[in-house]
Amino acid sequence: KLSTHLPAYHRSPLLMSERGRGRGRGRGRGAGGPDGAWAWGAVKDAARGSGGRWGRGRSRGRGTSSSSWGHDDRTRTVIKADAALKPRRGGWGRGTKGKGKGKGKNKEWRPVGKPQVQRVDADSIGRHCEVKPAHGGSISSIVMTEQGIYTVSQDKSMKRWKPVKQPAGNFDMVCELTVPLADGAFCVLYREGWLFCGLWDGQVQAFAQDGTEAILKGHTRRVNTLTLHQGILMSGGADKEVRLWQMDPASKKFSSTHTITESMPGPINKIHVLGNHLFVGGQNGLAMLELTSLKVTKLLPPTKAVSDILEFQGHVIVAYMEGGLRIFDAEGSLKSEMKTVEAGPILCLAGLESGPRVLCGHAHGQVSSVILPDFTFKTDFQALQSCHKVESLMCAGHDGIFLVGGQDGSLQLWQRVEGGLPAG
Repeated sequence: KLSTHLPAYHRSPLLMSERGRGRGRGRGRGAGGPDGAWAWGAVKDAARGSGGRWGRGRSRGRGTSSSSWGHDDRTRTVIKADAALKPRRGGWGRGTKGKGKGKGKNKEWRPVGKPQVQRVDADSIGRHCEVKPAHGGSISSIVMTEQGIYTVSQDKSMKRWKPVKQPAGNFDMVCELTVPLADGAFCVLYREGWLFCGLWDGQVQAFAQDGTEAILKGHTRRVNTLTLHQGILMSGGADKEVRLWQMDPASKKFSSTHTITESMPGPINKIHVLGNHLFVGGQNGLAMLELTSLKVTKLLPPTKAVSDILEFQGHVIVAYMEGGLRIFDAEGSLKSEMKTVEAGPILCLAGLESGPRVLCGHAHGQVSSVILPDFTFKTDFQALQSCHKVESLMCAGHDGIFLVGGQDGSLQLWQRVEGGLPAG
């Protein structure tokens, strides 16, 4: 039974909402000493959450009016565009070598191969620890719950982690629980007491806090993205479908109520609700789906692969796999654009309250930091070896804590400290 895997809330200390909790027993592979993590004692007076408190922060999907990372339920009027999605020939980094002078449209980006770092003084960021390997495969997604931090991987497992403060002042990550999955996982969502895992075979495997389990069958290829809006679960997959699911409260079984395939922008990588629209990011660009009619009302250029979508102050920040960023308002109007960043292809985004910052995970192990609301590049750093992708990012809250999940199965815990890092 799942109850043996996911014990009731009262059995585990609340990780995010209480002070002084989070002390646990166990041995972690990512202890501060062995991996050379820098001392953390001098930070306690400067950073919020001293003494081991992890602030719960503000949820990007449920923020209040005072939150930067919030959910906007206001209805928007969107004018349908005449543009149609057309697949681009070739693609980023796959074009043939051009002749003569030009801007290098098909120029292949090559990593510099910088060494890994443990502190980034340019943006007051330091690493607490690295657990290597945390999983036997790529860490596809990370989510925080009241119980702890959950990671899912292509190694067909989900794990729960707890940060444990070390005598030197830094935090180590200790694995408390391992839950086997039916297949490799590519995304995880936690909402209303349920953990939903999108799997390689197209299923969604769900775990409830009371021990209930469910399997949602409908997609024919891997499920890359999940979100919940007004009690409706939404999923997007590599089969170019968005599906809507509803649970029967009595039986706690889910059924697929709608399947949307018309005008989808290719295989779907990310979905996000803003106002009265679902933004759908796929391999061929970005579409806006009106939630009342379930029809695509706008297709937003460019027709490039979208890797992630992040909400900030009533706008969406869209990351493209080629390495560019764009900001759209809730009506689909382009507000700002950042051309391809130096670190290259972007795979994931996360919003950091400290700063605030947008963190970008890259295909060659780097993490970039972008200043908000100015939307200006700050710095990038080599979190992983250049041969490994940053597959996932997750920010814990306003204490500047964030996690990095690697293609090599490693899990890193970092923190941005207002006022600067301690010397040494």
